[in-house]
Amino acid sequence: MRKSALVLCFALLSVLNAFSQTSDEWYIGKPIKDIVFKGLNTVSVNELNGIVSPYRGKAFTDEAFWDLQSSLYALDYFETIIPNAVPGDPENNSVIIEFEVEERPVVGEIRFRGNRRIRAGDLLDAILIKTGDMVNAAKIRVDEDALKGLYLERGFPDVEISSSLEEDSRTRKQTINFEIVEGSQTSVRSIRFSGNAAFSESTLKKSMESKEQSLFNSGVFQEGKFEQDLRLVERYYRERGYIDAKVVNVDRQVERDEGENRTFLLLTIYIEEGSQYQYGGMTFQGNELFSTETLNARLRQSPGGVINLSRTDADFQRIADLYYENGYIFNTLNREEQRNEEARTVSYVIKIVERSRAHIENVIIKGNKKTRDFVLYREVPLEVGDVFSKAEIVKGLTNLYNLQYFSAVTPETPPGSVEGLMDLVINVEESSTADIMFGLAFGGSAEFPVSGNIRWTDRNFLGRGQTFSVELNASPIVQSLTFNFLERWLAGRRWSGGMDFTIRHSTSSGIPQDIMPPIFDGSKPGEDAFPDPFTGEYVYAANGDPWTGPSPPTSQEIADNNLVTDYAYAGGTTAIVPSQYKMTYETYDFSVGFNTGYRFPTPVGTIGTGLGLRTTLTFLDYDPDLFRPYLSTDRENRGSWMFANSLFLSLSLDRRDFYFNPSRGYYLSQTARFVGGPLRGEKHYIKTESKAEQFFTLVDVNITDTWRYRLIFGAHSALSFIWPQFWVPSGYDRLNAGTADLLWVDGMYIARGWSRELDKRAIWDNWLELRMPLSEQIIWFDLFFDMVGRWDTPEEFSRFRIQDFLFGYGAGFRFTIPQFPIRIYMAKRFQFNEFGDIEMKRGPLFRDTLGMDFVFSIGYEIFNQ
Repeated sequence: MRKSALVLCFALLSVLNAFSQTSDEWYIGKPIKDIVFKGLNTVSVNELNGIVSPYRGKAFTDEAFWDLQSSLYALDYFETIIPNAVPGDPENNSVIIEFEVEERPVVGEIRFRGNRRIRAGDLLDAILIKTGDMVNAAKIRVDEDALKGLYLERGFPDVEISSSLEEDSRTRKQTINFEIVEGSQTSVRSIRFSGNAAFSESTLKKSMESKEQSLFNSGVFQEGKFEQDLRLVERYYRERGYIDAKVVNVDRQVERDEGENRTFLLLTIYIEEGSQYQYGGMTFQGNELFSTETLNARLRQSPGGVINLSRTDADFQRIADLYYENGYIFNTLNREEQRNEEARTVSYVIKIVERSRAHIENVIIKGNKKTRDFVLYREVPLEVGDVFSKAEIVKGLTNLYNLQYFSAVTPETPPGSVEGLMDLVINVEESSTADIMFGLAFGGSAEFPVSGNIRWTDRNFLGRGQTFSVELNASPIVQSLTFNFLERWLAGRRWSGGMDFTIRHSTSSGIPQDIMPPIFDGSKPGEDAFPDPFTGEYVYAANGDPWTGPSPPTSQEIADNNLVTDYAYAGGTTAIVPSQYKMTYETYDFSVGFNTGYRFPTPVGTIGTGLGLRTTLTFLDYDPDLFRPYLSTDRENRGSWMFANSLFLSLSLDRRDFYFNPSRGYYLSQTARFVGGPLRGEKHYIKTESKAEQFFTLVDVNITDTWRYRLIFGAHSALSFIWPQFWVPSGYDRLNAGTADLLWVDGMYIARGWSRELDKRAIWDNWLELRMPLSEQIIWFDLFFDMVGRWDTPEEFSRFRIQDFLFGYGAGFRFTIPQFPIRIYMAKRFQFNEFGDIEMKRGPLFRDTLGMDFVFSIGYEIFNQ
C-alpha cells in the first residue's frame, strides 16, 4: 500500500513538473504526433500500441493524458512511469509524449519444493504465471490457491502452500519458489449408512461420486465432492417421495498408515428418512394472462403417484418460463406447499402476481473489435422496444455462437432507466477467423498415392461477416486453384449470395480406346469380338490378356482360353478391355459458379433453400497419332473448348444447436444437380443426395469447474445417385459423365479404412458415432460404426444385398479447431460373403492380432464430389 502511494505521488510530481500550466504550456491543445517509450526491455511496443494508438493525432488535454497514463498503469507492467513532452516539429505545432518507464521484473524460473506425490509438470499446468511473465503478487496468490485446489482434488486436505521470491542481481529476473507441505493423502476406506430403511446401503452408494478404495478406484477423498454427495443422497430420497429426508450427521473415523504417509477415513452417514408422500397436484391462483388449461399443459408430473421433487421443481420452472418467454419477467410466482398428513399427500398452490410486460430499452454488444456491429445485431432477434423474451435471447446467443467468430458469448440483463424496461447486454470474446490449413490425404493406388491442399479462409472477411477463401489442391492426377466469396446477408435479410472461380488440370487414365461395332450381335455370351482399329485383328479378354487373331475364336478356343465378357459399355456391348487398349488424356477446366439461398427460421428448425448455376469450360488434349478414344465426343472435341452447364437446387431443415459440432438436434436435406440436358453443354446427368442426421446428448455431467463429461450420439444417412438426363440434344448420351463427376468412396470420410472407389453411380453412406470431448473446444474421442453401400447403377440399388455394403468400426480422435481439422482413426473392416457369413478384413496395423487400418486426414472432404 505504501509503495503504491509513493509511486502515485512520484507520478503526480512528475506530471506537475512536465505539464504544469506555465507560461510556456505550449503543448496544450496541440496534436499528439507520437507516443514513445524509453526503458523497454521485456515489454514489446506492439503490446502497448493497442492503448496508445487511439491518442495519436488527438489534441493534447489534461483529461486525455490522465486517461492514457491510467491505462498504462493498469497494465501492471511498470514500477514507475515518468512522462515528458517533446516538440514534434521545429515550430512546436505538435507534441511527442515520451514515457520513461521502469519495468517490473520478470519471472526467470519457477520452483516447487516439497512436492513428493504430485509431479512438477502437473503443478505447472495448474498455475497461471509462466516464465517470462511480469512478477505480479496478486497472480502469485491466485496460483497458491490453484495449487492448494489441485492437492485437495488429489486427496490432501492438510496441504499448506506458501511462496517467496529470489532476485538474480545480474539479470534482475525473479525466481518464484512455491513451498509445499503436502501432509498425508486421505482415502475412503468404507462408507456406511445409518437410519436407511427404504433403500439399501449399496443403492445409496451408487448415487454418490465418492467411492471406497478398491482395486479399480483410488478412493481419494475430496471434501467438496463429499459435501455434494450428501446433497445427492438427499436428492435421491426426495425424488422418490421422501421429501423430508436429510442427512443429520456424518461420523468420520480416522486411521493412519505412518509407513505410507496415508490417512484412511471410515465414513458413517446418518439419515432421517421421514415418510413417503404421494403427489396431489398443482393449482394456480391469480393467472389471468394464461388460462389454467394452458398452465396445466406445461406440467409433466401427474397426481396420484409418488411425488418427485425434481419433477415438481421442473414443472414450476416451466410455468415461470412461460411468463418469461412472453416478456412478463416482473411477475411474482410463489409456490405454497399444502400437506395432508393423514393421506400422506402433498399439493402445491402457485400464487401468481401478474404485472405488465418488460420491453427492451437497449441492445448492447461489447467486446467486438474486428467484427462490425451490424454483423452481430442482425443475429439477435430482438430490437429496442421489443417484448423481453428469454427464448429469443437464447436463440440470439446460439446464432452468435454458430458464427464461429467468438470463444465466449455472455449475456447480461440489467434493469433499464425506468420500471418495465430492460437492457440486453451481450459480451463477446473474439477468436481468430482467418485460417491457414494444410491438408494431406493418402489414396490407395499408384495413380493417387497422396494429395495435398493448402487453404486460406477468412470466415469474417474485413469484419463484415463475409467468407473469402483461396484453396490450392495438388496430386499426381489433379491440380486446382479455387477462389470463393460468400455474403450471408443480402439487403439486410437472411438471403445469401456467393460466387467461386476454379482453375483445374487433371489427368484421366484407363480410358477405353475406340472399338468398332461387334461382328456378332451379342446374343450369345462369349461371342462378341472387336477388331483392333489399328491392326484389324480381333480382340478378346482372356484372364486379363488380349486375344488376338485374324478371326473370332471358336467356341472351343473361348472355353480353352477362358475368355470373359463382363465389362459394360454404353449401348449394351460387353467386353473386358485389356490395358494396352486403354489410353490417357488431359483436361483443363475453367469453372465459375454463382449461388444464392434464403433461410427461414421456424419453430421446428431453420428451413434453408438454395439455388446455384455453374458454367465450366473444358479443354481436352491427347496425342491423336497414338490414341483414339472410345467416345466419339472425345474424338470430336479434342483440341477445342467444351462447356458444361449445371443447375443446383437444395432444400434443408436444420435444428442442430451448433452447426460445426452439434450436441443435439437434427438436419434433413435434399439436393439435386442438373447437368446439361436443356441447359446444353457436353455433359449430361442428374445428381441427387438425400441426407438425414440426428444428434442426442446422452450424458452431460460437470466433473470439475472447468471440465464436464459429455457423451454425444450421432447418426447419419446419405443416399446419392447419378441419373440419366430426361432429355439431351441430338447426338449425346443421356448419361454422359466423367469419372470426376461420379460418386466416390474415399476411405477417409466415407467407408473409413476402405480402398478408394471412384466410379459409382449410387452410394448409401451410413454411420453411427459416440463422441466424447477430451477438451471440448479442441479435441474429441469418437467411436464409430460405418455401413456404406455402393453400386454401378441406380437400378442395382433397387436390388441391393447385404454383400454390397462395406462395414467398419473403430475409434479415434477428431480435432474441432477450425484451423486444425485433423481426424485420426483406427478402423477394422469387414464384409458379408455370398453365403451371408462375416469376413473380417486384415489391415496392416497389428496384422498378426487386430489387423487394423490407419485412417488419417487433414482438411476438408475435397475428393468426394
